[in-house]
Amino acid sequence: MPDFTTFGLRPEVLRAIAEMGFEEPSPVQAQVIPLFLQGKDVVVQALTGTGKTAAFGIPLVERAEPGGRLPQAVVLAPTRELALQVSEHLSRIARYRPLRIAPIYGGQSIDRQIRTLRQGVQIVVATPGRLMDHMQRGTVDLRQVRVLVLDEADEMLNLGFLEDVEYILQHLPAERQTGLFSATMPDPILALARRYLRDPVVLRLSRPRALTVPAVEQVYYEVPARRKLDALTRILDALTPERTLVFCATRRMVDELAEALVSRGYLAEALHGGLSQAAREQVLRNFREGRTEVLVATDVAARGLDIPEVALVVNYDLPQDPEGYVHRIGRAGRFGRPGRAVTLVVPWETREIRVIERVTGARLQRAEVPTAAEVAERERQALVERLLDTLAAGGWGPYRAIVEDLLDDHDPVDLAAAALSLAAGRGRPARASGR
Repeated sequence: MPDFTTFGLRPEVLRAIAEMGFEEPSPVQAQVIPLFLQGKDVVVQALTGTGKTAAFGIPLVERAEPGGRLPQAVVLAPTRELALQVSEHLSRIARYRPLRIAPIYGGQSIDRQIRTLRQGVQIVVATPGRLMDHMQRGTVDLRQVRVLVLDEADEMLNLGFLEDVEYILQHLPAERQTGLFSATMPDPILALARRYLRDPVVLRLSRPRALTVPAVEQVYYEVPARRKLDALTRILDALTPERTLVFCATRRMVDELAEALVSRGYLAEALHGGLSQAAREQVLRNFREGRTEVLVATDVAARGLDIPEVALVVNYDLPQDPEGYVHRIGRAGRFGRPGRAVTLVVPWETREIRVIERVTGARLQRAEVPTAAEVAERERQALVERLLDTLAAGGWGPYRAIVEDLLDDHDPVDLAAAALSLAAGRGRPARASGR
């Protein structure tokens, strides 16, 4: 499998996708990116969740020229939600390139969109109906479009947009590159490809092999991006797992999250490819032996590691595809032990949860982040359980004499409360979990 450097991409694009967590191309990316960079028309049958947005997005951003006022590329998406998602994805790929990318969809002020288009954009991501509206009003000039992408073409067919799509195709420059992406290939889509694409390369990427989803409790929490850290600490405090493995998309995020957890009183360490072999081995040793309770890692760093008895796996960032999700959560409850997997998603990522469910056949339950009161009650229950377990186990005889001496001057309830307070804070600083 090649890495992204083999595609001859600009340093700015390589830097951006590295920060997004792309370490090696998915199968669809490995096949599509070189063809798109060569200017070939492509017809790609691939499921949502296989990395196809980056497969066309990386070449679009790579080839776009900054500064021009007229769009050079158009991406058509069936829904405004997908248009926004694709636009956001392309903007992240273009983070270090001075490009303007505009989502154009129904339900948003058309006057605002007209102002945006007049200011100049290089890439337009649009729903068919709204783009056709702009074309008929004369508020968008597509004479310089060199690339057109039809994303989720079968869904556009299902929603009745095929006539709109054909109208747009007929009014774009004939000398252009076209990419058609679709999960299925019904006859009308094949006919569209035969009519409007020029000698396309056809890639039929098979459905991902059956994914065996482990017997793990799977839940997800929808939280604003700025509250993800608070949500994670609340979950850790409520569930009190003995060992937790947290996955992040990038090395930088791994380092930042591990540092933030340590600052809040958790025994956390980072694991990624930027560490020396000796440092990696020490981090793993600490985790196995219980000196670290939270291991924050990238997918590549955690690959193939022998990490037994992980009670909780957390997807702090979503994996690149459903197969990556299955690999991650497979580390929870290993060797017959029960485990739990939780996933944190920002509002615009909930669609990816549906993709994971559809591809894996698993069901992820939505849950609410525990409140401060719920966390406090869970900690109280855990303390009571520890107390009763210690009482039943015995071995506390040597402390009895100390208690009997203290009873001469102190109330027994006060003594017990002070002892519980001491036990509750034993071994770690006070935690700040966003309460």
